[in-house]
Amino acid sequence: MPDAAPNDQTNHPYDLTNPQVLLAWQRNHLANERTFLAWCRTGLALFGFSFVIERFDFFIRQLQNVPMFEGMAQKHLHTEAVTLSTFAVGVLVMVVAVWRFWYIRRCINTGAKVFSPTPDIIFTVAVIGMILGLSSVFWHLIMQ
Repeated sequence: MPDAAPNDQTNHPYDLTNPQVLLAWQRNHLANERTFLAWCRTGLALFGFSFVIERFDFFIRQLQNVPMFEGMAQKHLHTEAVTLSTFAVGVLVMVVAVWRFWYIRRCINTGAKVFSPTPDIIFTVAVIGMILGLSSVFWHLIMQ
């Protein structure tokens, strides 16, 4: 039974018998996991922020019913769209995080030299869109 060559490119593109190569390979995977966890924290923060927006709207509506604030303008902030869009961006971030984690993991295991910037671009566009959306909602509220 012939033994496989140590640098067998069919199973692993790396010589994992070399301790330095093995440590570098593990560092890449650990960095990928840290990035995945950072994306998850961002998604969870967006979930939490959407609930904060909704609770703030509820607080303002309840505050308008207090007799001490009767002279205040009775405005409804219409934050449902902002809340739902923030929650949707949080879901998008979580989905992109999972996809990106498995994509980078596959690239590391196959020895790919180039990674796609698509997930990072999607995330950036989503955050910029959310900022522009929140700005337009607040501008609309100010101008009423």
